[in-house]
Amino acid sequence: MIDPETKLTPHFTLREMTHSRNHPEVYNVPPIEVVDNLVNLCVWLEHLREDYNRVYNEEGGDYPLTINSGYRSPMLNRAVGGSKDSNHLTGCAADIRCVNGEQCIRYACLLVNMFIKAGKDWDEIILEKRGLRFWLHFAVRPENSKQKNRRKVSMQYISL
Repeated sequence: MIDPETKLTPHFTLREMTHSRNHPEVYNVPPIEVVDNLVNLCVWLEHLREDYNRVYNEEGGDYPLTINSGYRSPMLNRAVGGSKDSNHLTGCAADIRCVNGEQCIRYACLLVNMFIKAGKDWDEIILEKRGLRFWLHFAVRPENSKQKNRRKVSMQYISL
C-alpha cells in the first residue's frame, strides 16, 4: 500500500486526492494503476494553480487549490451518488472548491486555454453549483487511455 502522505506533485498528496469529508468510514485506497492517473491529473492541477496565481492573485502570494473530491472507490462513489462511469473511479477527475461563481469561471477559462496552448485534450470541465456552494469538476484521461478525451465544457446546477 502507498503511504497517504506520498506527494503526487509538489502541492498535492495522495491523502488530499483520496479523502472524503462526508464519508470517512468508506475504504478509499486507489489501486496502483490509478495512482498514475492521479499524478497526470495533479500535473495539470499544478499548472492551473500556477496560472491562477500569476493572473488573478494580485497580492502575489501562493493561493492554493482546494480539492473536494479526487479518486473515489466504487463504494465511495455509490455513497456520494456519483455516476457509475465517473472519471473519479479511475483517478482522472477532481472537484475543485471555488469561493464563488466567478472563480469557477476563471478556473475553467484557464484550463481550456492551458490545454489549447499545449495542443492537448481534456475530458470534462463542469462548473457546478448546489445552494451557495460552487466547485469545478475537472477530468483529463491519459493520452494512452482507451476512452478518448471529449473536450466537454458545461454547467450544472444541482437543486437542493
